Amino acid sequence: MLAVQCVSRVRNFRSDNFGRCLIFTVSTWNINGIRARKDSLVDWLASNKPDILFLQEIKADIAKIPPVFSELPDYDAFWNDSTFKGGYSGTGILVKKSLKESLGNPIFSIPEFDAENRIVEAAFKQTVLIGIYTPRGEKDDHYELKLQMLEQLTLRAQGLMQNGADVLICGDFNVAHTEKDVHSSQNKPNATGLRPKERAAIDRLLSAGLIDITRALYPDNSELFTWWPYWKGAREKNLGWRIDCFYVSPQLATRTRKVEVDTEEKSSDHSPVTLVLDFPI
Repeated sequence: MLAVQCVSRVRNFRSDNFGRCLIFTVSTWNINGIRARKDSLVDWLASNKPDILFLQEIKADIAKIPPVFSELPDYDAFWNDSTFKGGYSGTGILVKKSLKESLGNPIFSIPEFDAENRIVEAAFKQTVLIGIYTPRGEKDDHYELKLQMLEQLTLRAQGLMQNGADVLICGDFNVAHTEKDVHSSQNKPNATGLRPKERAAIDRLLSAGLIDITRALYPDNSELFTWWPYWKGAREKNLGWRIDCFYVSPQLATRTRKVEVDTEEKSSDHSPVTLVLDFPI
């Protein structure tokens, strides 16, 4: 019932319903190699200027991350770099330095249930933001790891919200949760990312009290895809999947203004996705 009430409030959102806030942007992007996408990422940051950017698949250990990302004048960086296996997985966060004036210093961490450098966290006061890159899960061991990570993520979100925190989880989940989240041409029974257990794991995450805010804001849009196969014409014809998502606690859902998929940015096989909300200060 709480989720239904929250969705209703999201649709009726007015920014003047709240007290003192700042307009706050959080982006997530599976960059598919920070070295290969260095110039595109620098340009995208300069053009879009998100307050926080979560990155997935950086595919580099700390020594191989391009120095430009440690020298950005407007951002602090925190990495869960590719120590498990060179050139594989890896995640990170870029946070605007100016946020410290209104929100204080973020507390960066890597949850205990992290595996293969796939999760990062940033906490601002009573708000915890988590970026995740779950395994695709084509092989049996990675399929089990995927389900385990989603289960642990659900428990983490429950614990945080029970302690009074607002929670935002974003990233590449490698699951198209519903039939609307995958183009019909890609919708094959028991395909990786569409299997019942994977979708049920997202169901449990939402049942913990989180809102799929993109779907809440745009319930009838079945073309909000964020990833496309490398097949010829797949991206041009929008034959994609929505697997890069924002799941937020009810209080943050009611403060959300919009979610946008930047389909113009095509340097990776994933598009950046940005959430805009009114953040209490």
